[in-house]
Amino acid sequence: MSDYWPEVDEILPLFSVRREKEKARSFHERDEAQAKVLASLRRGDRILRKEIESDGSRIAPAIEQLRNAHGFSILGNGTEKKPYLMPDVGERPSLARVTDEMKAAYSLLPHWIAVKNQRHELDGNVCVLCRCGDDLRCHHISYERLFGEPMCDLLTLCADCHDRVHESCRLKFPSGISVQYAHLLGWKGFETWLLP
Repeated sequence: MSDYWPEVDEILPLFSVRREKEKARSFHERDEAQAKVLASLRRGDRILRKEIESDGSRIAPAIEQLRNAHGFSILGNGTEKKPYLMPDVGERPSLARVTDEMKAAYSLLPHWIAVKNQRHELDGNVCVLCRCGDDLRCHHISYERLFGEPMCDLLTLCADCHDRVHESCRLKFPSGISVQYAHLLGWKGFETWLLP
């Protein structure tokens, strides 16, 4: 059996490297890094991806969060030819950053409960992968039509299969959703650093 499986001491460093990358990414995506980059863009600066702030913050993850979690229109890709820039320096964010509380609130919405129950019925109230009927979940194949999911974007899965699917795919709940929908989930408003 040991011919087929790596030793534990070979696997543990891989998990350690992954944890370090995740910690580094979350460090670079923190609000302070985004606030610095946004302030620079609002001044009309053109920013290069390779630039690193004095505190070690990288630019690209902060730009990604400003675009995807807050909805800012930031042009360019950070290269010399196409630096990051903000055409409208007075732009207000159009998306609200999703929190764990908002995700939990979504699962309690009458809309989601009705859609989930309809998908379960269509799948015969069993997991489409293992045919188990216990502890069923409704899995999003896509989050493109959140708050208006068609049945083809959903699957019924048991808790175990749902966990396995999420471990093996990169699809995540969106990092930002429209302000209109965020209000339905109890969102209170933008942080002051996001506003012009």
